[in-house]
Amino acid sequence: MRHTQLKLSSWVPIFFILLYLLPLGLRDLWSPDELRYAEISREMVASGDWIVPHFNGLRYFEKPVMGYWMNALAQLVFGENNFAVRASSAFSALGAAFCLWLLLWRFASRSIAWLASGIYLSMFMVSGIGTYSVLDSMLNLWLTASFTAFYFAIRSDTTRQRAKYYGLAGLYCGFAVLTKGFLALALPVLVVVPYMLWSQQFKQIIKWGWWVMLLALLACLPWALAIHAAEVDYWHYFFWIEHIQRFAAENAQHSAPIWYYLPFVAAGVLPWLFWSPSALRHLKGQMHLPLLRYALLWAILPLLFFSLAKGKLATYILPIMAPLAILFAFGIQQAFARSCRGLNWGSWLNALLFALLAIATLILNFSGKLPLDADESYRPWLLFSIFAFWSAMAVVAVKANSLNGKVASYMLMPLALFMLAWATFPNLSIYSKMPAKFVQQIEHLVDANTVLVADYPDTMSALNWYFKRSDVYLTSAKGELEYGLSYPDAQQRFVPSAALATFIEQHRKVAPVLIYFRDKPHFGDTLPATDQRIQRGRYTVLYYQALPSQP
Repeated sequence: MRHTQLKLSSWVPIFFILLYLLPLGLRDLWSPDELRYAEISREMVASGDWIVPHFNGLRYFEKPVMGYWMNALAQLVFGENNFAVRASSAFSALGAAFCLWLLLWRFASRSIAWLASGIYLSMFMVSGIGTYSVLDSMLNLWLTASFTAFYFAIRSDTTRQRAKYYGLAGLYCGFAVLTKGFLALALPVLVVVPYMLWSQQFKQIIKWGWWVMLLALLACLPWALAIHAAEVDYWHYFFWIEHIQRFAAENAQHSAPIWYYLPFVAAGVLPWLFWSPSALRHLKGQMHLPLLRYALLWAILPLLFFSLAKGKLATYILPIMAPLAILFAFGIQQAFARSCRGLNWGSWLNALLFALLAIATLILNFSGKLPLDADESYRPWLLFSIFAFWSAMAVVAVKANSLNGKVASYMLMPLALFMLAWATFPNLSIYSKMPAKFVQQIEHLVDANTVLVADYPDTMSALNWYFKRSDVYLTSAKGELEYGLSYPDAQQRFVPSAALATFIEQHRKVAPVLIYFRDKPHFGDTLPATDQRIQRGRYTVLYYQALPSQP
């Protein structure tokens, strides 16, 4: 790379195609998240109902509608396939990176803009969530856009510009609410208000706050009124149960200690973690810059907010990756300009760690410690190659003389991981979290008349998506569909375990019955003798042929 003039303006778009777009369709969908979001959007397209989300034909009020709309549009464009299911997440990551580019191009420099965008797109948390079908990448797009618009507004010189950018910030906040709920409003307020107080611009909050809230309200109002007209109980359930209880209650879902996010931040910024000490140290003389102060608050305050909340999930802190990319970009550029040895020391540490991981993989393999079947002998060597590639790129970063060369090497590190990691998953994982291959084994048993039964929403979603059915019965556990099943017109869709044997005998008089479950069934040995039993890993199917019609 000594004699090569590498431009990040060319490399970053190519990198997005390589890391984000090419791997999207390679691996099967994961249960439960990807299958759930794929199916809800598929049912939206199939039914033509773009107002009320349904899952397995049941009301599903866990989230608002924007994420489902984005996924449904992707399926309309790309078809019902793995690429389409993940496309919205990937393009949302690109959109957030573009917001960073605009922010830094306007208020810093073009070189910093490309550097921060490259850092952001190659962060482990950003690329991991951006190539996985959940709503967090889409939420992060709107939040990053709102933070960008807010800063444009704060730094604007004319009333017309401020009206435009504060209005855009309000619209993006509204889109964030439509993606994941009211808590999306908390983050911009939590950051922007302290920043304006810090920069002695409190009067702007009073002057423009109403305009921001009005635009956010206008963005949400059409669907909010439509869902209320269609389902009058939606807002009661969504506000009190999904927000108040989940976020603040003592028995909140996903309860975790206050330090829960610290290891996820460290892992989330990989591979840049190894340069972070040098980068942050070289910010010391730059913190007078308004943009860096803004980025600092943008990174720290949401982290504190989510750390204090009762319910925690690792994906919640995705919004702090963008400001960390800004801070890292300024710090890394300054560290390189000052010939900081910490960058090379960090790269050597990076190379050593992943070389050790590569060696450890082979040691575990030869000692028989890996949970692999006889036909999976190639998987450890593939994982070894992934770690070795990462380590090699760290060495290349040391040898590269230009900053762009070093940065490109770091961006390349996770490429092999995201391109090939799916092929390293052992059968144990495939047949417990990725049901596509098992569904292929049972697809000859299913036709339009087959009565489908699943033991939990996780297994149900596989039957929904792969067989394009929204009429699957549930047994054993209601899970996240408990609310949807509580409606009088849906209660018959749940079959208690004690009544399952009777259910089978009644329905097989007219059609085959297939029961799909994972792990040990809750119904024990009370069921009739099966015509076929198919099992692979943790997945099992019981199949009952239709009884001959009586003369």
